[in-house]
This record gives sequence, structure tokens and C-alpha cells, in this order.
Amino acid sequence: MTPGSVEDGITALTYEDALAELDTLITKLEGGSIALEEAIGAYERGVVLAQYCTELLERTEQRVKQLVVSASGAIGERPLEAAGSPAPDTSATPATGTSAGTAPVRSAPLRIDPDDVPF
Repeated sequence: MTPGSVEDGITALTYEDALAELDTLITKLEGGSIALEEAIGAYERGVVLAQYCTELLERTEQRVKQLVVSASGAIGERPLEAAGSPAPDTSATPATGTSAGTAPVRSAPLRIDPDDVPF
């Protein structure tokens, strides 16, 4: 394998195809029945495939939104929060129903609005 050929065609793969190819390479490497040069090439391609899959997942996570329904029945979106991650800081954003120049003052930490029901 030439140095540039490790990345050949990877960016054209879907996440599922890249993951399936990575799984096949891992199985070959764990089996130990391939020649050393082929094993090195498979390892190098596997590293690139793993990085590509990670990048695709990160981009997808940035696009995912959580749909919520408020108490009034309005449907809205907000960024999906990963389990255990802190809630986004909304203290600088004026709340609905306040004048444009004033932001609500909060002395307690922010909490999830019980009227928002995620789907």
C-alpha cells in the first residue's frame, strides 16, 4: 500500500459502511492469518476509518436537536444535551415576556422546565 492509498475512498463511505469495513479489518487482524505487510496496511486503514467514523458522529451530534412541547402545546427545538452534561447557560438571554432591555435575575442554579416534555 502506498502512503496516499490508505485514505482512498474513505470519504465516500457512509458511517455504516465505514464501520462495517473497520469491523472486517479488526476481525482479520485478530485472526492473525494475514501477512505482516498486509496487517500493517489494514491497521493503518483501520486507524483512518476509526477517525472518519468519529468525525461523522461528532458532526451528527452537533446537528441533533431535542424536540420539546411546552405547557401551552407549542413545539420547539433546543440542542440535545448529553447525559451528565451541564445545561446551557441561558441567563444572559431575556426570557419571554420581559422587556427587551432586562434579563431575569436568578439566584438559584438553572433547572429544566417541567413544562417542557421531550419526545
